[in-house]
Amino acid sequence: MSTTAKEFQAAAATRSALDQQLYTLVGRSVKEVRITRVHWPDGKRWVAMVIGASGREVPLRDGGLHHQAAIILREAFPHANWSRAQDYDVATGVLREHRVRMPACLRGDEL
Repeated sequence: MSTTAKEFQAAAATRSALDQQLYTLVGRSVKEVRITRVHWPDGKRWVAMVIGASGREVPLRDGGLHHQAAIILREAFPHANWSRAQDYDVATGVLREHRVRMPACLRGDEL
């Protein structure tokens, strides 16, 4: 099993367009978007957690905004593995598979 996360780099024009779309959707500058698939009573949906420039989560009051943010990035990166959660860094334009790193103390490394 590979431990490296696959990543995709958006071209400058795409990165700029995504930045503008996310700003318009959220109403403020966005630093990062984390996308995951969840099971709702009406089926599976893609949702996004948006991190603002301050490093804090931006509350998306309208439930549909989570889905719209996810769709914006899914359309921009059609070749990503969307069966896995993804993280998008707005500043660099990089979309990478979300990986949770095991803490060193659980890998047997010294504290």
